[in-house]
Amino acid sequence: MDTTKSPHYESFLRGNRRQDLQDMLREVGLANEYWLPMMQEQLGVTCVQALQHLEEKDLQKLKSQAQHSWEERALEKLLNLSHSHRLSEFQKSQVKMIKKKLKNADQTLQEMRDLLSGGRQQQEEIVEKKEAELRQAMEIPQWGWLHLEKTLKDVKENLQGQVNLMKGTLSHRKNLSDTDLVRCVFGGLALQGMSKNSHQRGLIEKREEQGSLMETKESTSSQAESMFTQTVEEGLNVITSVKSGGWRFNLETGRDHSKHSESKAHSIMPWTFQSESEQEHISISQFSELIKILQETRNYLMKVKAKSASAEIVEKAQRKTTYDVSLSLGHFLKYLQETEQPDTQLLLRFIAAGAGYHVVNSTFQYLLGCDELNFLLNEMQTAQDKYQELKNICPYRAQAFLVLTGLTATAGVAAISPEEKKERLALIKQHMGQSLLKEIVHVLSKPGADHDWEHLERDLRLLIDGNTEATTSLLQMDEVRKNLQSTFHEKKQSHDPQDKENNRCEVIEDMAFLKLLQRLDLEQYYPKKMSRDHFHLIHKTSVYNTQPSSERELPFYFLQKLLVLDYELRYLVFREAGNTQNQLYPSASNPETEALDPYEDLFEDSETPTNPSATNPRSHIHPMDIQMAILHCADDFARQYILLKLSICQFALPLLIPNPCNSQIEFSLWSLSHIRKNWQEARKSKENINFKNKQMCRVPTPIVSFIRVGNNLSASKSQIMNCLLSNRRHDVFFHRHCRGSTKDCLLMKGVVEVCWFCPGGEEKDRFGNCLALTNLHGDAKEHEKQLSFLQEVSSLIVVLMSTSDDNKENRKIVHDLSQSPKPLIYLIDNKEKTMVNNSGQKVRIGIRNRNEAELTEELVITIRRLLELSHTALSLEDCIPYARKQGFLIDEDQQECKEAKEKAEVLMALLKEMKMSQVKDNFLPLQGHLWHLWCKKDKELYHLKEKGNRSIEQHKSEIETEKQRIRHQQLARAFPLNDLLQAVLQILQNHSGTQTTLYFLQWLSVFLDNLTAGHLEKLNEEKNALWSLIQTKKQKAPKSNNLLGWQKEIEVISKEINDCTLGIEQLLREVGQIYEALEEVSATKDKLFLSLPQIAADLLISGVPIELMDGDASYVPLKWVAAVFDKVSEKLGNKRLFVLSILGLQSSGKSTLLNALFGLQFTVSAGRCTRGAYMQLLKVEETFTEEMGFDFVLVVDTEGLRAPELSNKSKNRDNELATFVIGLGNLTLINIFGENPSEMQDILQIVVQAFMRMKQVKISPSCLFIHQNVGEVTAKDQTMEGRRRLEHRLDEMVARVAEQEQCPGITRFSDVIKFDINTHVYYFAHLWDGNPPMAPPNPRYSHNVQELRSRILMTAKEDSRGSILKISDVKSRVQDLWRALVNENFIFSFRNTREVMAMRKLETMYNSWTWELRSHVLDLQNQLINQIKNGIIQTLPTSTIAAPVSEKYEAIKQELDKYFNEDPESEILIQWKANFENKLINLKETLILDTKSKAEGHLGYKKSQEILDNKKSGYDKELLERSRELATTLEGKELSEEELQEKFNQLWEKWVYAVSSTVPPVTEPNIDVDSEGILWEYFQKERNIVNILKKDDRKTFQINYKEHINMSKTYGLISRKLEVYDEESIKTTTNHIVSRFNETIDNIQKQQRDYNPNYFHEILRIIEDGIKSACTDEKYTFTSKYKIDLSLCLFQRASEKFKQMHEAFKRANDPVNYLESKKGDFFMSFKISCQGATSVTTFVGFLWNKLTPAVSTTIWEKMVPTIAGEMRATCPAFNGNRANLEKHILISLAENENFDDYMEYIHNPESFFMNYIQNHVKSYCAEQGSEKIKTFLKMTLDDIKTTILSAIHEATAKAKDQSSTGSGWLDFFCDELKSNLIFPRKDLISIEHQEIKDFEFLKEAMSEALDPAMNKVEKECLTKPMEEMVPEIQKLLSEQLCGCWKQCPFCKAICTNTIPSHDGDHSVPFHRPQAVRG
Repeated sequence: MDTTKSPHYESFLRGNRRQDLQDMLREVGLANEYWLPMMQEQLGVTCVQALQHLEEKDLQKLKSQAQHSWEERALEKLLNLSHSHRLSEFQKSQVKMIKKKLKNADQTLQEMRDLLSGGRQQQEEIVEKKEAELRQAMEIPQWGWLHLEKTLKDVKENLQGQVNLMKGTLSHRKNLSDTDLVRCVFGGLALQGMSKNSHQRGLIEKREEQGSLMETKESTSSQAESMFTQTVEEGLNVITSVKSGGWRFNLETGRDHSKHSESKAHSIMPWTFQSESEQEHISISQFSELIKILQETRNYLMKVKAKSASAEIVEKAQRKTTYDVSLSLGHFLKYLQETEQPDTQLLLRFIAAGAGYHVVNSTFQYLLGCDELNFLLNEMQTAQDKYQELKNICPYRAQAFLVLTGLTATAGVAAISPEEKKERLALIKQHMGQSLLKEIVHVLSKPGADHDWEHLERDLRLLIDGNTEATTSLLQMDEVRKNLQSTFHEKKQSHDPQDKENNRCEVIEDMAFLKLLQRLDLEQYYPKKMSRDHFHLIHKTSVYNTQPSSERELPFYFLQKLLVLDYELRYLVFREAGNTQNQLYPSASNPETEALDPYEDLFEDSETPTNPSATNPRSHIHPMDIQMAILHCADDFARQYILLKLSICQFALPLLIPNPCNSQIEFSLWSLSHIRKNWQEARKSKENINFKNKQMCRVPTPIVSFIRVGNNLSASKSQIMNCLLSNRRHDVFFHRHCRGSTKDCLLMKGVVEVCWFCPGGEEKDRFGNCLALTNLHGDAKEHEKQLSFLQEVSSLIVVLMSTSDDNKENRKIVHDLSQSPKPLIYLIDNKEKTMVNNSGQKVRIGIRNRNEAELTEELVITIRRLLELSHTALSLEDCIPYARKQGFLIDEDQQECKEAKEKAEVLMALLKEMKMSQVKDNFLPLQGHLWHLWCKKDKELYHLKEKGNRSIEQHKSEIETEKQRIRHQQLARAFPLNDLLQAVLQILQNHSGTQTTLYFLQWLSVFLDNLTAGHLEKLNEEKNALWSLIQTKKQKAPKSNNLLGWQKEIEVISKEINDCTLGIEQLLREVGQIYEALEEVSATKDKLFLSLPQIAADLLISGVPIELMDGDASYVPLKWVAAVFDKVSEKLGNKRLFVLSILGLQSSGKSTLLNALFGLQFTVSAGRCTRGAYMQLLKVEETFTEEMGFDFVLVVDTEGLRAPELSNKSKNRDNELATFVIGLGNLTLINIFGENPSEMQDILQIVVQAFMRMKQVKISPSCLFIHQNVGEVTAKDQTMEGRRRLEHRLDEMVARVAEQEQCPGITRFSDVIKFDINTHVYYFAHLWDGNPPMAPPNPRYSHNVQELRSRILMTAKEDSRGSILKISDVKSRVQDLWRALVNENFIFSFRNTREVMAMRKLETMYNSWTWELRSHVLDLQNQLINQIKNGIIQTLPTSTIAAPVSEKYEAIKQELDKYFNEDPESEILIQWKANFENKLINLKETLILDTKSKAEGHLGYKKSQEILDNKKSGYDKELLERSRELATTLEGKELSEEELQEKFNQLWEKWVYAVSSTVPPVTEPNIDVDSEGILWEYFQKERNIVNILKKDDRKTFQINYKEHINMSKTYGLISRKLEVYDEESIKTTTNHIVSRFNETIDNIQKQQRDYNPNYFHEILRIIEDGIKSACTDEKYTFTSKYKIDLSLCLFQRASEKFKQMHEAFKRANDPVNYLESKKGDFFMSFKISCQGATSVTTFVGFLWNKLTPAVSTTIWEKMVPTIAGEMRATCPAFNGNRANLEKHILISLAENENFDDYMEYIHNPESFFMNYIQNHVKSYCAEQGSEKIKTFLKMTLDDIKTTILSAIHEATAKAKDQSSTGSGWLDFFCDELKSNLIFPRKDLISIEHQEIKDFEFLKEAMSEALDPAMNKVEKECLTKPMEEMVPEIQKLLSEQLCGCWKQCPFCKAICTNTIPSHDGDHSVPFHRPQAVRG
């Protein structure tokens, strides 16, 4: 209940509250003097309690006034602190007592439970006894205990509920008053707070009516509340007195309360004011009516409280008020329920509950006071208006407002406790139920929503504010999770029918085949059990160039050679020592005695073997058996890989493969599906070049099949085919004459091989178009199915036969072929010439004894002619029906392969529905514009190119917000997932780890290539045609207008090419972007999200290349890459990685080299093949890991550098990429096409300089140079001199860069990147042995690759001791390196180091030119301001400023032109000339505008002051008239000071408004932002400058010799040591700079000018000049860090001074401020006028008030020369000239023997002299001067006193003589003083109108006041610190005794001339020994 308090108590309470607020401000570190008035002014907050009512917008308003970022955090903490509340000591004691009572109650309840378990009932005596004990324990009165006929169980449960709720009351009502707390728990008079309404005839309800509720067993606090309420209504006198934080209410309105029984409780209800009939007539149906009632009741209560001091009357009024409000609110809520307005009903209930309203009872639970009524009135009005406004805009925003109001509404001071909020939230959910919108449901169901109130309320506010991005974020994540859950079903178990088949041990019946497998050690892999993982390893053979030691090793060596494209793998044989097959065996008889007759052996037909011992020799394994055995054992992916590599080696590939164990034949479509070929068809014209790059199994070509009928033919079919294909330069088909061939080839019989002839577009090509050739091995009659198949699919069949062989089967086959309509060519082995009648489709050609060239030519012509007759052309895919017809097994028909193909075809159908260039935008939207924009914003975080006038923090905050917005947009576009991505993710996730994934990716990759290839070809042709046209036009008409248009067309086509480029990498890039967006937007990591990087990790482990750097955006998605590495580490363990990267120009063969080195599958094609950077994982064979020192090799392939299509941004992109790749790799291959490394040399220079600048990244890379396409075997020896020159250039460049970047320990290229010119340079032969497309790999190239691989792995092995990183470390390296790269904003834009140095020199010059211009403009500005102040300039045309500035600009422009023309680096500089000219022009224009703006501002100030000065007399006149009017009206009355002030203020406010309304608005400068911006602009080229500028508190500067000084080297080799005198010299330089800074700032302040940003530039100039003029003797240099740290320190100090300057300028020049400063004078004048005759004393007081400061100033000014003169007279050092002073200084040095003083004196004499004088002045003032100063002060004061007294008398005498007024007396008085005091007459205008008639009285009054005033002045002067006088005295003495400070350059002697800027030469009478200078 409210109580009336006395005014004294209220005042005391206010004071305490203010003190509390001060304490809280101090607690969080906020300054009271700033924040107390700020909070009162901005928000009206004067006490702690008021803080409870502050909202978010109020907090933001306060934050806007914060001067530092930490203050914002302190404000947040302050508001959190204010919400904490404590129990008073009394409350604590009460709680203790309550707990004791509850303990007793618990004990009694337990006893009742025991009774209940014993079967006792309520009527029994013992039970009644226990009830009495419990009633006593709970202090419930006898009348309040109802003995209802209920069971003991019911009573026990009911009482248990009461006890539980009382316990809850203790925890939830900590802010109740002492009285309320007691009432709350013990009852007593608590029913005072209850009211009566139409639904409440009594408080006791029959328990039978409420039984159902009592039986409900729910644990929520709201239900406990309900139970407790019922108990109260049944007569238990316990009630919840809710106050401030207490918010117990029940929203259940559906209960029938009409049946209430009467009770004695009615008799104690003291505030029942209306009868039941009166209540029933109340009807409220409008919200406005409720508000009106609230206003009336509040006004009524306020009147009662104002009129009456009686507590009883006030309490009675409160009861009536509470009753009226309860009744009205109850009726209105009922009306809202009846009219179905539940939302408004809930809103009002929530607000009313905040003031203690109990909805079930329809009453407030304690008396309402004015505060509660104001709360209800304001909150209800505001909330209803806001709710309706939001409801009209957006339903969920309105509902969010409703929920937030329900959670936070309270009329109390303390914050609502978390427990209370939890209960509120439960009730909100319960009663809003299904009506909650999905947006609100999402927020309320977020993790932690029921305890993290800060975040919940923030989310609700975001919804209320309509923050769509936040709304999206809140809802998005839920939708995203659902979408991902539906996409990632439970992972399917691996269902691999092939594995099951493989796991069956197939019985090998063919013993020869079994024996072969055993010899080759392949038995365990048959059938199809060998995967790539078994041989795609780093093995010992990769390092050591060895040969197989047994037949068992042949497969592995075969595969290893295949990896490096060594086509000699086909000649791989192993001959055992015992195998004598190829030896010449001697006769068994004695060789010495037996004669040899060769003819005898030749003609003797003997069966006897020549070597009896080798009757059955075991021959070596046929090379083709090795190949076929491996293929039979290889799984589908390994087989596909092997055939791809064989295809690159230009070998024929098996198409039909008979199974050696059964009769099945396999058609190898899947295995051949990845083979692509390039060719160029015959040109029809020079311009028309028909270039093809296609998947060969899909290319329809004529098929020419070669078969053999019969055996023992002399000619080789395969050999004839080789002649057709390559003139026998390369054996495409293995034949009998190949090295290693034997007759015993087991596995080639029945094999049909295929190869393609691909033309090169040359006239000498044998065939103009692509052609497929097949070769059936073995006798055709033995392979009927193969023969039938070839007959059906072939366009032409070539039969090798012999007519002498009249075997019937042979004749039948030939006859059947002859009957076929297909063209036939018979190659007759036993005939010598071509047969007649060859003009038809059947041609016979005799080949016996034929010239090979002639035969080949004839065969080619015949094939051409016959193919022209045949119009059939089939692809391998077209052959499938024919293969099925023959019963062949199609390798694609395997279940997993088939399913994967179908899935891929579904996706392709989806893509084909859309235009190709729109596919990415629709299906892969995240990696386009949004991602590129995000990258741009992320880079801007470090580069700040768009900062403008914002502070760095503000700009970075805006960027972060923008980045978040982009991520939200990405998610909005990504989800729900489109059909393409959903399908891809489902397959990759659900089939992860199975072969289905790999099948799917293979198919999808093939299909995507086929989909885009044709369109991309056309686009590239268009682009090339345009490019050629531009080149031609440039030569003929270089200024043609068409050039620009064509260039734009090329850009459009390039964009379309990019849009149409679609592959697996783009799909994975999109997945990466989805993950990045989720990671950045989501507050917590969800396991679902981590499924995305798991997909990429699985693919990387399985050998699929994964994108490391996005090639389109040239950016590394760090979160994605890090997550992928984490998942790889999770799956493999944190293994050791050796990182190998490659770098080279575009199309220099980088990817090809990597593929050859390690058998990888990076994309290879003509033109720009790789974009960005890709990584692939390669395992080290397990037994070899220990020796190598690492487990995996991570190979990084990169895009080509210096791409012409990216010329505009190529330099930046290339330099960043090169630095990233080299920094990431343990070893980098620098790939150079040819011998000239100039381009790569430029890039390496930038890389090295970047590494030096990125000191925070610890890296130690090394590199190997590979010169490709260098044919000479002796190239290495011949180019030795060139390599030495390269090393010299690199070393020279590094030395220069190291000096520039201040890296003293680096002198050579190898100090940064490990490099040995002798062992780290390799020369490679050309890849192809001949002209593509039919040329095989050059064997020399393969050998070079093997040598290089060995060197790489040996280097890796050596490095493994220290620099090999684990997977987690590589992840960190990527992150650190990329962040450092992005942070680098300078170096990457240059081509080489020479350009960097030229630019730095140019920028130094530019800074000099700009300072010259700025300095000139600053002088001009000061001149203009002086002229404005003196009234010379009234208007300011632009030409007044522009003309002199332009004149200076032209002079500087000439210097710039001269520099660009005459500098030695002019050919480099010319590229930047236009840019610097534009910068200079822009600076000129900016300076002109700024100067004009400042000058016009001064003009405005000047005019405003003039207007004010003109009005002053009018103000004085008005003041006099008003004062007289007031004096007349108040005649006979005496007004108090307060009353006079009130009357004066009315007049004053009118004047201030009149003046302020005419003052033009002024833009406040942001000095901190200017400071930050100027520093950033000046030092932006320095590394990490943004983070350096963000550091706070730089007001002190400490020299760090390690970081601030760079020592030079003696003879360029050994670094000098920093000596003590060097340190002193450095300190001297620093002190000199600081001294000059202080002097400059002081001078600027003395000029009383406004702040100008150019002052900061002046500080930079001081620092630069100080460093340049430092005497370093070339021993050391100051680092850029020294400049930065010193600049930061001085800028921070200057900022504070400039702020003070600006404020002082405003005060001095702002008319309103000026007027305010005169307020006291005007009030004094007004007061004097009103006081009439008694005003002389006031007049005198005012006059002395003005006179005293003038006296103090005069005394102080006179004291300085007096003391200086005294010192000159009494101090020996100062009583002569400078020579005398120097003599005393030398004596002092000798006496003190301080080395540091000697150093200072020698090297900085001026500073030493000044310090010497200053120290003597200080000493004099402190020691001797104290008494003397008092004497001087007394003498000076007496003189002034005499002067003033004389002036008083003189003025009085003159005034009397001339019968003057008071104004005249003032004139005379000031005239008498003007020679002795600075006392302006204008300061007395406000009292000059005073009528003074008795001048004698005035004289006496002035004389009487003289002594007290002088005593006051004397006291002030004596207490003033003497230190303030020291600088002035020092300055006087220094000017008198010092002169020129120039020193002899040899001995450091000082010039003796006493004139500082004297004419003539400097001179000294005696020179010092040169050793003195050190």
